[in-house]
Amino acid sequence: MDHEILFQGQGYTIARSFSANTLVPYGPAERPNGNMNYGWIDLRGHPERVGEIPEATKSAGLAKLLRVIAAPVSKVMSGGCECAAFDRGLNFGGPRWLVGGFVDVMFMDAERNVDPQNPVDLAGYILNGIGASDTHIIGYEMIIEPLKTFFGRGDCHALMLKPQGYGPDKATAWAAFDYAAAAAADSLGRDRPAQT
Repeated sequence: MDHEILFQGQGYTIARSFSANTLVPYGPAERPNGNMNYGWIDLRGHPERVGEIPEATKSAGLAKLLRVIAAPVSKVMSGGCECAAFDRGLNFGGPRWLVGGFVDVMFMDAERNVDPQNPVDLAGYILNGIGASDTHIIGYEMIIEPLKTFFGRGDCHALMLKPQGYGPDKATAWAAFDYAAAAAADSLGRDRPAQT
């Protein structure tokens, strides 16, 4: 088994993966599907640089989340990110459209990334600050993953924060995703600088 579910409830899952797929920093590369991975952009302390990330131009919510992570008072930083819309078809049994995305989040202090419980606690902290939505269908997956390398270290972990938005059409799903990502940003930014 390459993962285990740690906590699960309505609209959220916190899981731990045992497969290392992410490294920081990383360079640009073309993906097998022809899409471009633009490489890691160092946003630490520079939220104004979020506009340089092509993936962030797709979603105001994702851009807000990246800006909160990159704030000068932040104790966390971002690795990779992405977001996209998926047509799940008419026979799926739920809302047809899903917009999903992720941001890899890790502590700037590498020592805090060694114990996988720290990103588990961060996931719980973020989820505890997000209220229910009366307007949007949203969800979150929080996956604690080992990193291949973190600035040359091979003993670190990250939190893959995955907001999700659903809807009967693409526009509604994008609006829900933006809401979910922005809600995660608001939660992460609360009580600063003491927590995150």
